[in-house]
Amino acid sequence: MFLITSGIKYQVMITGYRTSEQFKEICENAYNGNWSDAFDNCVEYGFYANDLIRHFEQDEYCGIEAADLAILAEGASNRR
Repeated sequence: MFLITSGIKYQVMITGYRTSEQFKEICENAYNGNWSDAFDNCVEYGFYANDLIRHFEQDEYCGIEAADLAILAEGASNRR
């Protein structure tokens, strides 16, 4: 993310945005059947389908199936 002030471009670092911990929280909610909470977490944390896929591929075990990513992405999209 970039911030432009008086013609000078600064890179702004966002901490705590789409982290592994947030992804694990989303997965835990989905795994436990709390889909509404999982959808809300996706929206709150800024996860889109490509982010969910990337984290799913990097995480050794998150407790959900690959097909559940589509449900999460669609549910979050409906909330947006």
